[in-house]
Amino acid sequence: MSEYKDLRLKPRKYQVKASEIALRNKRSVIVMPTGTGKTLIGLIWAKSLLAREKARKILVLEPTRILVEQVSLFFREVANLDAQAIHGMMSDELKKRGWSARIVVTTPEEILFNMEKLDLFDALIIDECHHSVGEDAYKKVLEASSANWRLGLSAHIPMRHRKSIERLIGEIHEWSASDPEISKYIPDWIGEVYECPLDKDSMELYKRLEKDWLESDSRIKMLYSLALRFLSRDGALALKESLGKRTKLASLLKKYESQIMSLRDLHKVDKLLRALEQHDFDKAIIFVDRVIVANKLGELLKEYGSVIITGKRRTGDKHIKQALEIARKKDTKIVVSTSAGEEGIDLPSADLLVLWSNVVSPLRFIQRHGRILRKTKPIKFVVYLVTPDTIDMNAFLDSIYLAKKVGVDINISEQTLRKYLLKSPRSILLKVLETPLPREFIQELTGLGTSEIQRAIRLFLNQGELFYVYTPLGRTLAKPEHVQILYEKYPEYFTPDKINGKVVIIINSKKKSFEGDYESILKKLTRFLGKFTQLRIILREIRNSIEYVYSLSYNFKINNELVLEAVIKNAFSRIVFYEYG
Repeated sequence: MSEYKDLRLKPRKYQVKASEIALRNKRSVIVMPTGTGKTLIGLIWAKSLLAREKARKILVLEPTRILVEQVSLFFREVANLDAQAIHGMMSDELKKRGWSARIVVTTPEEILFNMEKLDLFDALIIDECHHSVGEDAYKKVLEASSANWRLGLSAHIPMRHRKSIERLIGEIHEWSASDPEISKYIPDWIGEVYECPLDKDSMELYKRLEKDWLESDSRIKMLYSLALRFLSRDGALALKESLGKRTKLASLLKKYESQIMSLRDLHKVDKLLRALEQHDFDKAIIFVDRVIVANKLGELLKEYGSVIITGKRRTGDKHIKQALEIARKKDTKIVVSTSAGEEGIDLPSADLLVLWSNVVSPLRFIQRHGRILRKTKPIKFVVYLVTPDTIDMNAFLDSIYLAKKVGVDINISEQTLRKYLLKSPRSILLKVLETPLPREFIQELTGLGTSEIQRAIRLFLNQGELFYVYTPLGRTLAKPEHVQILYEKYPEYFTPDKINGKVVIIINSKKKSFEGDYESILKKLTRFLGKFTQLRIILREIRNSIEYVYSLSYNFKINNELVLEAVIKNAFSRIVFYEYG
């Protein structure tokens, strides 16, 4: 197959084989574990159809707008294909232009709003095709489409849904986790993020609380933070319970009472039920923080054979012992647990773990994963229920990054995490940064607290969304597109001096160093673009027989050649190393 030879990413043998099977069969479902590169299989299939004139336009369905953006970018960057994203957060003008592309990447919900567009496509790629069941939008689109070419991609399809998915899409071709060609690419367990947005009324309350939080003084800011966390993490039920207590939080919430009481109790429950429906499991553990939420879920999940474990301090040793005996029974499919699972209580092992409440503590986060990291099955799943555009997303990301730092690798790609970061409330930092500014100015514009602004800045620096240089304002933060602004506002701070220096970078915990002038250093560092997040520059100058040593640090990810050039110019500028070195 010649279509993959000019790709910027070399396909593995099994990826080429799967693409060929899909092309031969016209309608197919490719099932491979996460980490094996199914998106590239879909790309090769799409590229081949267009090159052979088997299809004029191809529709790619993704479950979330993050994946829509990610996959369309992948198609463009790896194969230079005319692939455009369309999702609900885009303007009508952008959507209009997007529909004209040869490959359109969108969500099934977006198609349901634009059903007249469906007949334009004679080929479909259905990513995460295990969603195509019941009343899901995926299934409705597939039933309405007349496209003859269909390719489904999934990491796992439950046995009970196989016939239905084969009828809608095509024959299932599955690669086992033990297949020697792919086993080395497969993680021990798979992490999946299910976005659980607040409904319109709940988001209105969230925005009202957020506004009052920004305008409040430090004495009650923490109470507003709690209210925001309870609503986004656990649901309106948590706020309803808080209203009934004799606390400062209850007093604060009194003015919102009628709005709170009208809200749906648990905004995450639909995605929880979908996750349970879409996975085969012998035993699942659902971790929640609020006992009232645990009890409500236990009631909702009775048909699965559920048990609730709420901790020694609340129920005593006797109750815990009885609950654990029930939890270990084979016919108990679901264990709903609060912090009991982190109090040294030996919960049973599970092959599906659902984190309803995202916790900031990395220790608690890792302890919860311990239930699934035990070796009982070749592949297990962790489902993260996350509320986008709220501080629940902040907590999720903080836990992920802190867990990675201590060596627990959460199997979610950096690119995906970057997209989620841009959907967190911390993205306000990027929105207010219209021109390069020091941290103190940004903090004032966003209203974020000191620790929160520091955490947000560090995350965006590590992702390459921000960088900093030294200007008359001190350490100044900027976005990559601000390079020209910096040059125009502070030209003397970006005029490199004729002096030799030494640069030290850290790649995979190993030091690399180079010596030379500005131009040679820049040329050497360009080879390592995007591979280091720590850069130290040491400059030596002899004046009046005295040697002066200057040292400057730039600790952030540099993905962009223009940013790298600005940083090195900044470091080699005499005014900078005199003032800050």
